[in-house]
Amino acid sequence: MRIPVKGRQIAAAAAAAAVLGTGMTGQAWAAVGDRPEYWKAATYYSDDWVVNFWNSESVHMEEELAQIAADGFNSIILAVPWKEFQPMDGPGQVRYEEYAYEKLRRVLQAAEDQGLWVFLRVGYTWDYGGGSMSASRYRTLLSDGDMKTAWIDYVESLYQICSAYGNFAGGFLTWEDFWNFLQDTGNGKYQAEGTELAAAIGYQDYLRENYTLEELQQQFGLKEENFEEIGLPTSDEPLFLTFYQFYDQVMNELLKESQEAFPGLSMEVRLDMDPVPSVDGGLVGVSHGSTYGCGSADYTAAMYSVSMGRETEAGDMTAAEALTAMAANLASVLAQNGGKPLFLEQFLYFDDTPEFSYNPKLIPGERTAFLKGAEPLLSSLSCGYGVWAYRDYRNNSVYNSQFGLETRGWTFSGGAQIRREENDNQAYLPAGGRISQDLGVRSRQGRAGDRTLEFRAESGEPVTVSVSFGTEIYSVTVDGEQTVKLTFPQEGDELAVSSDGPVTVDDFYFYNLETEGLLYHEDGSEGELIQAVRELNAALP
Repeated sequence: MRIPVKGRQIAAAAAAAAVLGTGMTGQAWAAVGDRPEYWKAATYYSDDWVVNFWNSESVHMEEELAQIAADGFNSIILAVPWKEFQPMDGPGQVRYEEYAYEKLRRVLQAAEDQGLWVFLRVGYTWDYGGGSMSASRYRTLLSDGDMKTAWIDYVESLYQICSAYGNFAGGFLTWEDFWNFLQDTGNGKYQAEGTELAAAIGYQDYLRENYTLEELQQQFGLKEENFEEIGLPTSDEPLFLTFYQFYDQVMNELLKESQEAFPGLSMEVRLDMDPVPSVDGGLVGVSHGSTYGCGSADYTAAMYSVSMGRETEAGDMTAAEALTAMAANLASVLAQNGGKPLFLEQFLYFDDTPEFSYNPKLIPGERTAFLKGAEPLLSSLSCGYGVWAYRDYRNNSVYNSQFGLETRGWTFSGGAQIRREENDNQAYLPAGGRISQDLGVRSRQGRAGDRTLEFRAESGEPVTVSVSFGTEIYSVTVDGEQTVKLTFPQEGDELAVSSDGPVTVDDFYFYNLETEGLLYHEDGSEGELIQAVRELNAALP
């Protein structure tokens, strides 16, 4: 389905209604109440994880949202991936994913039933739409008018659907979701097409408008004699400072255009300073303060980690040290954003992301003290906070792992089929039945080492279920309902399950990394900090 630029608001509303299989009534749902004085949010991804939440079933959604509310949160954040909501079958061939929009409406209603408001993180980079994770369209967005139109249509379709609900709190973009192209540029990925691409995305025009050639030569060591010869710099060049400046302008312009389609849309801004080399051999820190105002938004969104601004050599920190740094860092942002309220929608008091394992952390025994001490800072320097990892999650590489999309992404043979029981799709395998999925590069994400497969199986009589991945093949006896858990030490592509008798299988997880948030374990049991967070929520306005 293609939404034209002209009359886009009406068209987007109609498209959204068509996708959801219902007409637009124009009547908002009853609001959950007055807007809270202070936002207390949890990112919601049910019993899977953010990357494949929108193709999972979430059969326990009501109970999960009720638990979030019981823990003192008044809102949830949904990461809404662009590619999964708006797939493209080819250049200019835009369509809308019916299941994702249906689930969005379902979450909005279920959250309202629990008295929870809903924020959208608009444009989340990662999903399994199309079979793999790719950020390529974010690069294309900078130079392709049709892609820009598709983006605006996607943004507006979300607003048209969500604004019909009384518990819709708004949304925000994030610098994180657009950062891959900048990082790839810095790493030299586009050097072969650097000059052509620098012209196509507007980088050369930016330099013309903001610098003379003499200034570029003197300040950054530019060797080119005209703007047309300037390519994309790499991060080890002094000129990369101007690329950061250019990218900040790109983000500001994109936000402004998006706000026309999604009123009130804010942006998670980058608080970190980025180091670049100077012509004299030193380092210069690049601030992204020019983005802090967030256009016409009422607030500035931000991710805040306790490691922010702290050198790795300083080591792990006490609660007092982390709180002192937090007060200074947040005050600095407020001094640069025009005094707008600050929404820390990713408040990282703990982060075990492998790529950032070098970052300083709170000393384990200081975590509860930090959360207790954070209350006065949060209430005085922000309008809200959010937790990212409300429940520990696994980097599940199986697409459509709960069969919410029926057979999509899987190959069914030998009489295997989808059966639905109590609003829950399951794969049924008769004797000789087989299902398989090509996981491809998805299975190689995360970290090196063993991969764990876990799934639910049920049979009315003893049957042998065979599971293969790579060169490993396991045979498991299933009798009754049970959880099957296997370890695969080798890499592979195809995951396959077959049976010599009737059996149903469901809820597949294939992973080699589990992310902790210290609030709830993946099985739903309580973690180390959930009580401290409950007390924090109770103490905040």
